Amino acid sequence: MTGSVFSEVAGLKTRLFELAADYAPLPEAELNKRIDEKLSFSRMNLEDLGESIIQNKEDGLRREHDVYKDLVDKYPEKKGYTIVPEAYLRNSDGYIVRDPLTDQGRRVDFAVVKNGKVVDMIEVTSPTADKTEQTAKENRIREIGGNYIRTSDGTLAEIPSEIRTRIERRK
Repeated sequence: MTGSVFSEVAGLKTRLFELAADYAPLPEAELNKRIDEKLSFSRMNLEDLGESIIQNKEDGLRREHDVYKDLVDKYPEKKGYTIVPEAYLRNSDGYIVRDPLTDQGRRVDFAVVKNGKVVDMIEVTSPTADKTEQTAKENRIREIGGNYIRTSDGTLAEIPSEIRTRIERRK
């Protein structure tokens, strides 16, 4: 039995080498050029890139903080609301549901819960960010059962079918 497994693996390895022979590796210069083009960073040096990433992160955190403060005012805890940050879409058993296309989960910036039901979901972003793919991923996850989130106390809250994540664009 063991011998047959090894011969199958050896045969597979040989076949992979045969397939790979048809594909020559890219020269380093060509590979770097393609990476630069793909990432659209060909004119930036690493220092500029690092600074823009840090600034983008700071801006995103500031936007989320501002939206959170607005949500606290709009949905006060004393009226039974709970604001859940970074809420993964889950199934009725509490497991994170993965998008069948990307194999990724979806985490919503904020979900607002009252009486075990989600009453609002918010995605915070910049004025220009394209959220088309993210919205499509969320819709696919919702279609296959990702209609729950876990609250801060560990319980599941259902997302009614009419509730969709709204995009909150802030400068």
